[in-house]
Amino acid sequence: MKEFMEYISDAFVKCKMIQEESGKFDVVALLANKNLERITNKTMEELINRRMTEVFPALRDSIFDWPKILCEAAMTSDHTVIEQYINAFDKFVRFNIFGYKDDIFYLTIQDLTEQRATRRLFLEKDRQIKHLENEVKSRASIEPLTKLYNFQFVTDCIRQSIQSYKEESTKFCLFLVDIDDFKKINLKLGLDTGDRVLQDIARILSIAARKIDVVGRYGNDKFIMILNNTEIDIAKIIVERIKMELERYHLSIKASGALVEYRGETLEEFVEKAERLMEKAQSMGGDTILS
Repeated sequence: MKEFMEYISDAFVKCKMIQEESGKFDVVALLANKNLERITNKTMEELINRRMTEVFPALRDSIFDWPKILCEAAMTSDHTVIEQYINAFDKFVRFNIFGYKDDIFYLTIQDLTEQRATRRLFLEKDRQIKHLENEVKSRASIEPLTKLYNFQFVTDCIRQSIQSYKEESTKFCLFLVDIDDFKKINLKLGLDTGDRVLQDIARILSIAARKIDVVGRYGNDKFIMILNNTEIDIAKIIVERIKMELERYHLSIKASGALVEYRGETLEEFVEKAERLMEKAQSMGGDTILS
């Protein structure tokens, strides 16, 4: 096998699964081709026969336990494909996981970063060109107060995500969030404070978003996130982190929200589904996120 690995265009890795006494998983690369260096920005000396969490300490702070995800995928299926942005690599990758036996399994890792980024770039450039005559260029897509994308641009991004779903079965989710009793904040604390609250909420959402996600302002006190290449169970982890940050906010902001996964609807039906669920959360007294 070793003599054929270099002919494989993707990174190819022979892995050993390790389960610690605490129950946590880790992964050791036993063999790999040189393409792994390109994917990880590490040398073979740094990668081979070392634990994944030692080579990439950032994985310990990730909201996704990647050693566990890879090991469980290897043990529970003959062949699993996972596409996700990996912070430790700073890349969007596709894992193929297969061949598990006696704590050994195999990975191929394909770098999809450029492919995904190109789609977003084309979409942004297209909108910039349309507004060149008005000399607004890229700022046409940006809402001035929060510096988030405006709803029209987010709508275009949803269309693109729907197209990816149809062409490549790429799953994605939509998250709507509405600040509860925002009018009372404006009346009690003033419009300037209200604006700062909107800017702070925008910052919280932007920090929680991955590079493949899209965050926008959706109405006066509403925000919207497209969580790309994500099933709803993973999206819930991201939304839970956002909820925790909102609860820590110094003005004790409460918010209602809705998280929905795309299931083949039209764009209008999909957005309406999210809006109905958010209205249900608000009817329950607010401070609730439904999925």
